[in-house]
Amino acid sequence: MHRLLIVFFFLAVLCSWPVAGLQAQEKPESSGYLLGDETKVEMIVHIWGEVRRPGEYRVTYDTDLLELISKAEGPTSNADLSRIQLTRETEGWNLNAEGLKKLVEEAQAGRITGERLDDLLASRFSERVSIYDLERYLENKKDAQTPLELHPGDVVFVPKNNWYLWRELVRVAHEVAVIASVYVYYLRAVNND
Repeated sequence: MHRLLIVFFFLAVLCSWPVAGLQAQEKPESSGYLLGDETKVEMIVHIWGEVRRPGEYRVTYDTDLLELISKAEGPTSNADLSRIQLTRETEGWNLNAEGLKKLVEEAQAGRITGERLDDLLASRFSERVSIYDLERYLENKKDAQTPLELHPGDVVFVPKNNWYLWRELVRVAHEVAVIASVYVYYLRAVNND
């Protein structure tokens, strides 16, 4: 009887094991949205830079920039929240005012051909990187833009602030001063002998 129970136990374990392995290997849809645990549509986004846990995150479809930074355990003390960069893969092109002005200038100068137009639209005039001032929003400014809503595949970069750059500059200057002092003492010791 015990042997029969042991055989059933091993069969149950073996039958359930490959199914769990297959579930872990599921690939996301090509749209970038995924069906979450609570039947919410999810997507994968990335965050780099001055946050406590940079990396890839699986978030719900209505997540905004502030929520993603919160999921990454917040900004570090070196973060510049006034210059957050959001890089988005765009299908086609998104012509901003500056790009339109340059395009008209090129056309008026007669420098636009079909191939040149495609190159311009694919490179300079495509607005793929947006800069967002989250600090202004957090200070509760009335004219602050609400945090940007994320799309599948978005990459957020939180840069270092200027205070960090000054501290690094002071640190390097201090180390150079120490090395220079040691060298001066060495020269004095050599000249006194």
